[in-house]
Amino acid sequence: MKRIAHISDLHFGRVDDAVVEALVDDINAYTPDLVIISGDFTQRAKRREYCDAKAFVGRLEAPWFAVPGNHDISFHHLFQRFFDPWRRYRRYIHKEVEPTYEDDELFVVGINTARRAAFELDWSHGRISGDQIERTARRLKRAPDHKFKIVVGHHPFLPPPYAPDTRVVGRADEALRMFEDHGVRLALAGHLHRGYLRVVEPAAVDPRRTDVRPRDAAPMVVVQTASATSTRLRDEPNAYQRICVEDGKAVIRARVWSGAGFDHAVEVDPDTTQQFRAIA
Repeated sequence: MKRIAHISDLHFGRVDDAVVEALVDDINAYTPDLVIISGDFTQRAKRREYCDAKAFVGRLEAPWFAVPGNHDISFHHLFQRFFDPWRRYRRYIHKEVEPTYEDDELFVVGINTARRAAFELDWSHGRISGDQIERTARRLKRAPDHKFKIVVGHHPFLPPPYAPDTRVVGRADEALRMFEDHGVRLALAGHLHRGYLRVVEPAAVDPRRTDVRPRDAAPMVVVQTASATSTRLRDEPNAYQRICVEDGKAVIRARVWSGAGFDHAVEVDPDTTQQFRAIA
């Protein structure tokens, strides 16, 4: 059995200090095998914000795994944004923006979905390139079949079931098909500051193909979590998720800020639930 804490959208520079303290205590009390952080460590990618984020992860007693978010690129230093966008992230958080984690049961791959610029006014939207899809496929292919595979990005792979027009990461459909083909069981992300879960229905596949997993295998689940510590809330309180992986199955429980601490909200077994909103 493996226990995972999934947190996202910390936004140091605009946090509730009481929530930060409670989050550290709650995660450490859970004693997870791994903490997964799906981006947006900072609000404006300033040094002070990165220092605070570094201090936060330094207080976590478990190993942690992270990818950056769109807020982790400088908004003010345009030269840095265009020519060395991840300099501060690599200095203060981790040298890899697309890391891989592996232990005796888990195989976790990160995808950096944030972009330094886009052909539109709003540069906050993410995208996955064709090269990233191919590179991630190669990494997933190396994973032993018995390991529980997880992919982590910052931007959402699927919209909320209650808001189907919500924008998702560019090339999401292509990425999800690749994840399915390589046996990914969970795709974790943040960005929207909303928590929900969606089970991905298996797609039809050419039976002559031998390079993909059978479609009667366990389904892949897309999991979004709310902001863990930011004061920039979007109709949901601060929250994070506890994920328990055992015998190839995941059970997910939301931990929601009540004003005095983090409390259980609801538990779900994704294998038997088609659509689930983590926080009502």
